Amino acid sequence: MGRLIAYNLLRLEMAKAAIQAKVEPTDLSILRALHILQNEMIWAAGMALGKLPAHLLRLRIQLQFAIIEKRRGRQCPCVVKALPKGYAVKYLKKDLN
Repeated sequence: MGRLIAYNLLRLEMAKAAIQAKVEPTDLSILRALHILQNEMIWAAGMALGKLPAHLLRLRIQLQFAIIEKRRGRQCPCVVKALPKGYAVKYLKKDLN
């Protein structure tokens, strides 16, 4: 149950960071966002509670670094390769017994 809550909270923060960055929420890497969130929570453990809103704002700014770069298209066309031919097999004509 706790993992599901953590997953939903991570996705919520990713969505808010995506709105600030003006990109789609699916353009953010969940793995990078998880690492950023883990690092920020380690540092937040020793902070005063009054600094929490500023800390969340900084977290959303850092989550914008989790944007996935778009891949280039194919440079070579997709080609179906021919199947390799089997090896030649020699059969014995005589029985070895």
